[in-house]
Amino acid sequence: MYFDTAAERRGTNSVKWDKSSIMSICSNPDAEPFWVADMDFLPEEHAKAAGLRIAEKGVYGYPVFRTLEESASHWLKVRHDWEVPAEDISYSMGLLHGVSTSISLFTAEDARILVPSPMYRPFREITENLGRTLVEHNLSYDSNTHTFSIDRKRFREDASTSDAILFCSPQNPSGIVFPEEELEFILRTAKEFSIPVISDEIHSDLTHASAKHVPMGKANEGIGADVITLFAPSKTFNIAGEHCSFIVFSDSAKKEAFRKHERAARLDEPSIMIGELTEAVYRNGIDYNRELCAYLEGTAEEMAKLLEKLDSPLHVVRGHASFVTFVDCSAIYEKAKAYVESHEDEFPGGEGGGILSRFFGVKASVCANDGTWFGPAWQDFVRFNYGTSRKNVLAALERMDKAAKSL
Repeated sequence: MYFDTAAERRGTNSVKWDKSSIMSICSNPDAEPFWVADMDFLPEEHAKAAGLRIAEKGVYGYPVFRTLEESASHWLKVRHDWEVPAEDISYSMGLLHGVSTSISLFTAEDARILVPSPMYRPFREITENLGRTLVEHNLSYDSNTHTFSIDRKRFREDASTSDAILFCSPQNPSGIVFPEEELEFILRTAKEFSIPVISDEIHSDLTHASAKHVPMGKANEGIGADVITLFAPSKTFNIAGEHCSFIVFSDSAKKEAFRKHERAARLDEPSIMIGELTEAVYRNGIDYNRELCAYLEGTAEEMAKLLEKLDSPLHVVRGHASFVTFVDCSAIYEKAKAYVESHEDEFPGGEGGGILSRFFGVKASVCANDGTWFGPAWQDFVRFNYGTSRKNVLAALERMDKAAKSL
């Protein structure tokens, strides 16, 4: 199978495989990386061909792309059955750039930004660095089913005192694929309190085969809230090193304000590489995407089955999107904490991680993001990246289980 072969990424300037980065997270530079949200699969064939074509021509001057937004429009239709005219799609130099710029342009400096947690850490950093106040809304976690969900009553209460909602759909790292009625609740809440919804949908194309993602902008068509929907080819086709994303605004004035800002900042044109890659994958990559989503879902199922078979104290959080998930380590957290703190000489460095990332880094040779990276309430978890060959994933989980049981 195509995805059973992992690409060799050592020596490619990959941060995921960089030993100093790994060391800073898990105290072991030789640990196998299962952290940053970057896949190890071989590239989609049209993306690889586009890259080779550019290199062979050796032309790297100023590019012009007349049909880039048309390609993005085509992708939204074939992947999500969402019809958005090309003229209503705006280019952004990376999804986080789009999020940051939207918060900067469309909220006041003293604004309160509601963000569901566990949250992607840059959301916290962007909000706080822009001088806004973070309203950290902890999702509800069911330790019996190992799933996260929104508590509507608490969410509405937090929204009533907020000035914007920064959403992630599907949610990273919980893997929630929100049903349409849940999105409609978010949108009606936002409309009631006259606050915008900024929806990061970078993982939307990687919704597993058995689930269905509905873009926030599409769910909003019968509601009329103020919505900014962001999507990108970066996670979908593992081209995150080339920064490119797209935005659909429900408010035309916001669309024009964003475009004016980007022109003024000279950030309104893609590089030659990302333009070519995006055109290639958005026009030709749907079959690859469907096969990848099926493979990822199969791996997630095998992960859960393996831990159940091993009668493991570890549990995979059951999400339905992407290639990252939380692993619930609550059964061993206190023991791991006591061990790490009483054997500090075994865990040098690791200043960028936490108790569990250091424990598994040294004792299982697995580098995973500590749960505290996603918020202070999530110390009992690690985020595990299963975007590599299934063999590598299951072997890593077995090592983690063995390390957990050694306590």
